[in-house]
Amino acid sequence: MKKIPVLLFLTLAIVGFAVTQLPAQTATPSQTVSLSSTPEATATPTPEDNLGQILPDRRVMFRLLAPNAKSVSVILGTDSGEMTTEMTQELFGLWTVTLGPFEPNLYEYSFNLDGVRIADPENATPKPQWQVNTSLLLVPGYPPDFLDTQNVSHGTVREETYYSTFLSKNRRLLVYTPPNYDRFPHAPFPVLYLYHGRGDTRYSWVTEGRLAEILDNLLAEGKAVPMIVVVPEAHAFDVETGYEENQSAVDEELFHDIIPFVGAHYNISDDSRGRAIAGLSMGGLQSTETGIVHLGYFCWIGAFSPTVFLGDLSDEFKNALQDPNRINGNLRLFEIVIGDNDITPELTEFESQLRELKIQHVYTVVPGFHNMFVWRPALYNFLQKIFKH
Repeated sequence: MKKIPVLLFLTLAIVGFAVTQLPAQTATPSQTVSLSSTPEATATPTPEDNLGQILPDRRVMFRLLAPNAKSVSVILGTDSGEMTTEMTQELFGLWTVTLGPFEPNLYEYSFNLDGVRIADPENATPKPQWQVNTSLLLVPGYPPDFLDTQNVSHGTVREETYYSTFLSKNRRLLVYTPPNYDRFPHAPFPVLYLYHGRGDTRYSWVTEGRLAEILDNLLAEGKAVPMIVVVPEAHAFDVETGYEENQSAVDEELFHDIIPFVGAHYNISDDSRGRAIAGLSMGGLQSTETGIVHLGYFCWIGAFSPTVFLGDLSDEFKNALQDPNRINGNLRLFEIVIGDNDITPELTEFESQLRELKIQHVYTVVPGFHNMFVWRPALYNFLQKIFKH
């Protein structure tokens, strides 16, 4: 599988990193990326410098000022799982460690401060999640790849507020529109509904998943069809609500409120060949259930590491699976992508059932775990397949 380099810039203030995007031309692999306005800063900053750096060999210096702490470590999420490294206390209670070198990519990290996991207090880009305890760390690729913000035309991500008649309250969703969407009359655009995971928020696909950057770059290369992407909240209730109850409510809200709202405000296709649904983890199973139950509405389904619990599947979904000819006649793509370290007995049983029923699907196992190192490439590949007739 292709490496997925992305853009990382760190600005370190008193207690840690603050992610700040700089122009791509500010550094090359042979330069030290200074994350301070002090041009003469060295690779070994003093506490007064408050300086963090990406070193020329792509090592990264982590720092946290915690004079009263007894122990501090940094927890880094990688494509091989989580890695915990103890930090060393230096002068004035400054804890530091230098790790790497890193392959270009987007990473998660947090600090363990005397047994309490915290996000970097000075990082402007926390991971979007219900319990915020993780920050995002971006390492640049040279030349820039499809996850980088490149010099291409850019789409727009809008946050919309709608009233959910099904849930009797105001709700929000995100909508990506392609470059020049508002400038020229255009035929209706195909639309993808994209769900996040259980502990995430609607911003997970945009901030950590790099949805806009991926799609902007694919469109610039002519590898994807211009489309609208709708990112709803995948939770209808509290995050602790059981899957079956939540899925039923999310499904009802999608057809009662979200689809009518999007159709009234955006120029979207009314053809099933122009409608897709996908998601990761919990959202991967949600997209599968909704796509199969509402056959004839969606032609494309993407399930990235779907968390399959067979006992939670609705009777309506189980009954729909018993008509494989109807499924195969309506779906142009049903794709499941999973990391090889994330395969569960339930998912194996579910995929075996699909094969036994002769339901046409693509089942792809890639190296990885239950994280964005699997889901970002999965989205990248899925976007290149959908809406092509």
